[in-house]
Amino acid sequence: MRVRCGRAGAKVYDSEEKTWRHLNFFQYRTYLHARVPWVECPGRCGVRQVRVPWARPRSEFTLYFEGLIMPLVQDMPVKAIAELVGEHDTRIWRILHHYVEEARAKQDYSRVRRVCVIDAAAKRRHDYITLFVDLDAPRLLFATPGKGSDTLTAFREDLQAHRGRPENGETMCYDLSPAFTAGLKAFFSRARLVFDRFHVMKIINTAVDEVRRDESIENRLLKKTRYLWLKNPCNLTAKQRRKLESLKPAPGHGERLQLDTVLPGLFHSTGPGHRRGIPEALVLLGHALQAGAPDPGCLHHQRPLGGYP
Repeated sequence: MRVRCGRAGAKVYDSEEKTWRHLNFFQYRTYLHARVPWVECPGRCGVRQVRVPWARPRSEFTLYFEGLIMPLVQDMPVKAIAELVGEHDTRIWRILHHYVEEARAKQDYSRVRRVCVIDAAAKRRHDYITLFVDLDAPRLLFATPGKGSDTLTAFREDLQAHRGRPENGETMCYDLSPAFTAGLKAFFSRARLVFDRFHVMKIINTAVDEVRRDESIENRLLKKTRYLWLKNPCNLTAKQRRKLESLKPAPGHGERLQLDTVLPGLFHSTGPGHRRGIPEALVLLGHALQAGAPDPGCLHHQRPLGGYP
């Protein structure tokens, strides 16, 4: 008998009865039972257990069963899969962790140049997870619990472990968080920092609605028109579009509300003349933020709109 080192002449040291869950036979559970020998290598391998061809080491499932589970976890919660196959969810998580870690070990991040940083709360609680996404692939590079500069430290270490170089980063897109700003400047000093569109528009929408509320005191026509200003112009009905046109600025009223209809177009403009609309949009942005910002203190770090130069 040969062992891992390739030497022949290994002797059986002991054997162990093992069981593996296999694919069901019709509606019945199926298990494989076998006595797996431990062998003693004549070289320096010591005592080793023979590797069986139908299962990976230390797994309680056959490869076919694990092959059934892995496609399911792409579309279903682990707990639901566990109930479906009649196993505890901890055992399903072990399968998932093994193949995820095996796949990530093969990842090469040497060509990563543009990264988006996203933090999200789980189940509307203060349990946060931060995701790092490759904008060129696209693919998920790294995920870690929490948010803030600590997550950037963890990502930087993981990037280097996969042959990535922080100094090669060209663009880092994030959600205007001051903690992210400080961490990105420290760890990815050569990268251009860009605010993501969603959070920029969220601040603008808040400012526009504050302006509308203030001006509706003098102009009652602005009452009950909140979603006319916040809705994407492309999604307005013909009736809503006519209503919005009738509210377009009269002198002294509503001029700052143009911001929400002017700025979104800049995100889609790619032609050589697209910069012409930027000065007008920035003037409107200044008016809206000055008059309608809910908390001026939270806006100090937004100062170049398109990101740091």
